[in-house]
Amino acid sequence: MLATEISIDGRRIGRGQQPYVIAEAGSNHNQSLDTARRLIDVAADSGCDAVKFQLFEAGELYPPGHEHYELFKSIELSPDWLQPIQRHARGRGICFFASVFDRQSIDRMAALDTPAFKVASSDTTKLDLLAYIASKKKPLIISTGMCDLVDVMEAVACCTRNGNSDIALLQCAALYPTPPKDANLAAMDTMRGLFKCPVGYSDHVLGTTIAVAAAARGAAVIEKHFTLDRNSSGPDHFYALEPNELADMVRQIRDVYAAIGDGSKELHPEERRVGRRDGLHALKAIGAGETFSEDNVVVRRPATGIRARHLGWVLNRPAARVIGAGDPIQWDDVLP
Repeated sequence: MLATEISIDGRRIGRGQQPYVIAEAGSNHNQSLDTARRLIDVAADSGCDAVKFQLFEAGELYPPGHEHYELFKSIELSPDWLQPIQRHARGRGICFFASVFDRQSIDRMAALDTPAFKVASSDTTKLDLLAYIASKKKPLIISTGMCDLVDVMEAVACCTRNGNSDIALLQCAALYPTPPKDANLAAMDTMRGLFKCPVGYSDHVLGTTIAVAAAARGAAVIEKHFTLDRNSSGPDHFYALEPNELADMVRQIRDVYAAIGDGSKELHPEERRVGRRDGLHALKAIGAGETFSEDNVVVRRPATGIRARHLGWVLNRPAARVIGAGDPIQWDDVLP
């Protein structure tokens, strides 16, 4: 059985907690440590909970000479940057971790005592790699793009077999960008119902609308790519958010989470104070012991005392004290 709540660097993640927002820097550092630091600053300034990069070696993904090898070589994150990046993130009060794509990258992040591992959709079905990540006993955030439900079940089973039940599953479509009609946010409900673990959404739709909608649907984790400049060259810039958009998205997610509420249907204290409903008021001064009647009780706004629906109960009962003309009639003004 999976944990219903996980904790990353002291931040609780699950139902009843604010969505954990991951700013996905990915490969948008353009192989510049200064740019990587600036991305961390943007993520922190935007109010994100975490900033995430991608750690891989091109040769572990494609052999030299493959059509994609040079592209991935050109966007590698230098392992020498890991400690400086981690220090900078800590200094800015934001959590840092990475998607890992090979054993050496897993070991490098483990050596940093990473607070969590991210598993990209491309690696969710690589069970040998997943087993190795799970064995590190750190919380796992697993994207499920390019997966059907059986793939997700196999991935979860692999992790639990290797002693790790601290898992969050992210609905994801590995389409760049993803058309809104293909986001399939309802899949979060399916995975939440089946696995009982924190469930969220990794968003590749242009703009912020669908990520915010995921928060309204109960996403415990929301991940979104961002960049300093969408016009930069590289595979992940063109569909990513720019800094002001990232900040707007986080504000909207926080507002949406606050708006969900606890589900109870009660009069808000401020609504009660303002009282924009009809209530019972003294039409004229009422003496102590005087009987409430249609001659001295009127129904009007605001309902800051007894609501109008209780008029029949109040009539013909004696007043407990003197009530001034126009004053609202309170429950302790009425003798039984």
